[in-house]
Amino acid sequence: MKPVLRDTARKIIAQKADGDPLVPLNFFFYNLVERGDSYVVPDQLVLEALARDHDQSFDRLAMCALNFSRVGAWDRARPYQSHPAPWARRFVIEEVWNGFSWDTSKITSDKIEEFFASGAMDYGAASPRKFATNLHFLYQQSSLLGLTNSEREDWWSSALFLFLDRCIFDREISLKMSAQDILSFVETEDFWALTAADPALAPYAAFSVIEEYLDLGGPARFTNMEATGGTAKTPLNTAPRSGSPPSPKMRRENAKPKKPTDLTLTVVQRAYARAQRQVRNRQHAEWVKALYENRCAICGVALVIDPTGTTYSEAGHVKPVGDPFKGPDHLQNILPFCPNHHKAFDRGGVWINPNKGNPIVRSATDDTGFDGRRLELLSDHDFAVEFLEWHAQYFGHLS
Repeated sequence: MKPVLRDTARKIIAQKADGDPLVPLNFFFYNLVERGDSYVVPDQLVLEALARDHDQSFDRLAMCALNFSRVGAWDRARPYQSHPAPWARRFVIEEVWNGFSWDTSKITSDKIEEFFASGAMDYGAASPRKFATNLHFLYQQSSLLGLTNSEREDWWSSALFLFLDRCIFDREISLKMSAQDILSFVETEDFWALTAADPALAPYAAFSVIEEYLDLGGPARFTNMEATGGTAKTPLNTAPRSGSPPSPKMRRENAKPKKPTDLTLTVVQRAYARAQRQVRNRQHAEWVKALYENRCAICGVALVIDPTGTTYSEAGHVKPVGDPFKGPDHLQNILPFCPNHHKAFDRGGVWINPNKGNPIVRSATDDTGFDGRRLELLSDHDFAVEFLEWHAQYFGHLS
């Protein structure tokens, strides 16, 4: 894939779709002026338009493109046209988002019209009614009217890829930033609100998606993608914003792909799967810690961390889920620990003897105050003692 002249893109759209081609050009695709010429630049939205059949997930991704209001600028564009749909963005943030999910009862033509008529936004027409009915129609067509939370849906990772693409193009973030720094930027830019993502879970899902994005080189992932008609080119503008233009060496480094791929959705699907593991891990961890009221499986103490009596614990997998152990990501493999005994358990300094189904806490260090303590297991947990046996054998405590 490669950038194409805006006039060329307009002709292609006119040949393949009904309606005014200026609508997708002005409100959905990313536009860039380079040396006096206007281009439409490929991003995750364009990739998925080419790689998949039209479906609900693509419609929702397209609505994200509208709500992001990041479509660049084109030659002869008016100053406000770099973000031609801020009204859509602000409506979601100020009216639909309630701090943790979407209140889709607010997405009606009447309520949208009220928002515009209140003077909240300049909508550039004699009456806000047309904007209101059109925006409501788009939400209806994309099946977003029934959406409350999205971080578990397959299009959400694609939306984050798209958001990062456009922030890179706008030079608001850089590929030199860490995944944590980019995550902080995403949070401050209302991404959870714009995509109906639960802020308690979304950061854990987003972090792994951002890591995958960086591993792929951001927009440079398009470099090795083979599309009909030839090999893709690197997007024109991926350098971080600075006081001077990037050096040729920096441009080469930014354009260098970190992983090869083809024109499929495998990359984003893999990131989505990783993101869901992060969300699921977090949910499992919080449930187990709450069940035991933050009491450590080893010492039985709920660590108090502030004057109000707030307690804290860490959830740990008895058999690690990563390579090479491949333990299951399941509640039956999780116990709560205080920070000290979590680390000690991971190193084998403390362990739990399965004891034929009546587990006993043991110590392999001088910290013996809890040695011989019976492990408290609640029936709701349904913990699998077999993982304690694996742990004890792995560290040589049992043969």
